[in-house]
Amino acid sequence: MKRFFYLLVLPILFTGNANAQNIRVITDTTQTNDVLIDEITVKSVKEVPRVKDVPASISLISARMIENDEITSIADISSRVPNFFMMDYGSKLQSPVFIRGIGSRLGTPSVGLYVDNVPFFEKTTFGFDFFDIDRIEVLRGPQGTLYGRNTMGGIINVYSKSPLYTDETSINLAAGSHGYYNANVNHYNKLNNKLGFSISANYMAHDGYFTNAYNGEPADDQYSASGRARFVWQATEKLTLENITSYEKSEQFGFPYAVYNKETNTSNDISINEENGYERDLFSNGLVAKFRNEKYEILSTTSYSYYDGLMVADQDYTAAKIYLFNTGDIQNMLSQELVFKSLGEKKYNWLFGAYGFYQTMDQHTTGDIFTANMKQDIRSKFDISGYALFHQSTLNDFLIENLTLTAGIRLDVEKDELDYLFLMSVNGSPMSTVSEEDYSETFTEVLPKLALKYEINKSLNTYATVSKGYKSGGFNTNSAVVLENRSYDAEQSWNYELGFKSSTLNHRLYFDAALFYIDWQEQQIDVPVPGGRGNMKTNAGESVSKGVELFARARLVKNLEASLGYGYTHATFSDYVVDEETNYNENFIPYVPRSTINASLNKTVELKNSFLDKIVANLSYRGVGKHYWDLNNSVYQDYYGLMDAKLSFTSGKFQFDIWGKNIFDTSYNSYYFEISSLQNSYAQKGRPATMGVNLKITL
Repeated sequence: MKRFFYLLVLPILFTGNANAQNIRVITDTTQTNDVLIDEITVKSVKEVPRVKDVPASISLISARMIENDEITSIADISSRVPNFFMMDYGSKLQSPVFIRGIGSRLGTPSVGLYVDNVPFFEKTTFGFDFFDIDRIEVLRGPQGTLYGRNTMGGIINVYSKSPLYTDETSINLAAGSHGYYNANVNHYNKLNNKLGFSISANYMAHDGYFTNAYNGEPADDQYSASGRARFVWQATEKLTLENITSYEKSEQFGFPYAVYNKETNTSNDISINEENGYERDLFSNGLVAKFRNEKYEILSTTSYSYYDGLMVADQDYTAAKIYLFNTGDIQNMLSQELVFKSLGEKKYNWLFGAYGFYQTMDQHTTGDIFTANMKQDIRSKFDISGYALFHQSTLNDFLIENLTLTAGIRLDVEKDELDYLFLMSVNGSPMSTVSEEDYSETFTEVLPKLALKYEINKSLNTYATVSKGYKSGGFNTNSAVVLENRSYDAEQSWNYELGFKSSTLNHRLYFDAALFYIDWQEQQIDVPVPGGRGNMKTNAGESVSKGVELFARARLVKNLEASLGYGYTHATFSDYVVDEETNYNENFIPYVPRSTINASLNKTVELKNSFLDKIVANLSYRGVGKHYWDLNNSVYQDYYGLMDAKLSFTSGKFQFDIWGKNIFDTSYNSYYFEISSLQNSYAQKGRPATMGVNLKITL
């Protein structure tokens, strides 16, 4: 199958047109727009219009790139964006994202996510199915002077298609190996130039990639159904109102972990006696009001999100009857963001913003420890609230011509409250209270930012940025955590970045590069509970991350595009001494790949006098560098590369695709952890080769 796929793709990718009278090789307009990256607008409302004018490292993934690379979730952009890595945790319960070494496997994410301007607060909500997506933006580094929700590592913006710019109905059907099926219907109705709405629905079913040897059943099959409704009304020439509502229901058998032998670097078969599962309901609604005239713009975003999840986990992940835990989690979040900014290219531009949020989380965990004939009941209630005031000023032609100074500041205040109740029963006795605790802590921080950008000419500029990053502290709720480890402190970072952006050769080439250095204190890290089960969060003393990012996209000839992205991150602990016997200084920070690589080739062929209109071929290579799984740096995943390919045929309103992911069937581990109480190590293997077909009908 793999050989057949390559024989099918490669001749089309590299065929010329010198001797073909009925074939004309073209580059379609969408390709041209993607090559002219410096002309693409960053449509997130917080920033300046052109990518090359932004004094920060930004990656854009257009709708065409999403389609060509068969991107169906945030996890699929891992390593496609330099120094962006997202682990495959085995379920949608956790979706840890790392940018430049900054990330979090537990607790509040260090990288923020906005979907159609609605903030997603928890990693449990990051793993949603993509459909109807127009573009993705990844902004690296702290963005606290532009966005309401504060994040240390960066911001991911995901935008669905707007009915004011799309007027069609599309039906998309997909089928693939491992029992994969996907269907979605999207209807965009532009009633007039000022009014439009869209309705989209999606269903996905998957038999999973792995088998539980204990019962012969799939270990990670999953199902999801989701929908989105969007309404846009330009009420007046200056006022636009928009409402976006989305819902997703997911069910899956997750956590396909196998006992791992560190001596031989091999995994046993997955063999788990209890069913592992995760189900989730996710709802969000955003109301966006924008008032705009020739001088300024006022943007108000009111959002509400709801999450209801249930995890069932055999937490020894073996055929033995040792642990079984159930965790239910219900979250409600309401936020309000207000941004007031000037418009036009003036000598002085400004932005003022205010933000507030309130979040509740009710978590209920029940557990059986069979070997001790013990039952546990843990109830945690979180109330988290906060507000922020932020400002950014920009002076053009500062001191000299073409030099721009940007300065910003943010005041961030967050209050965390926890009511914690731990009940336990032994040998069938009535439940008794082990611990009943109340915690409350307020975190306050001032975050400055300063940037200089110099425009060498219309195609070249360079910039330097200094900004402070920050993430508030919080509380551990694992029952095995002792009282002195119940809370962990806030972390702070200083981020230094030097970058260069260029578009030359008649807009056939775009190139950018960035160097960064991050010095952060009290880094929040995830460690196994000493002598217990599960993990907890604690603080390391001081850490350093430094590296480089390079990206280039070029139209090599009229009919062929290529892109190359590379990221290098050297993230280590510089001062992390636990005690006289435990010293992690100079060790690499776990879960952070040393490098990320992405290379792609794309060719469009238009056919004349044929029932086919065009053929598009796409090859993409993704590489993930060596990364460690533990603080001791004793267990690691070495460098691995994945090759993806896609071949699309378009005829009128129909498009048929053949695609493959990891077509060389590269073997690697996507996740690793230890349970100290069992003295066991576990690993989850990465996804094997997957092939499939798509059919799209546009009405």
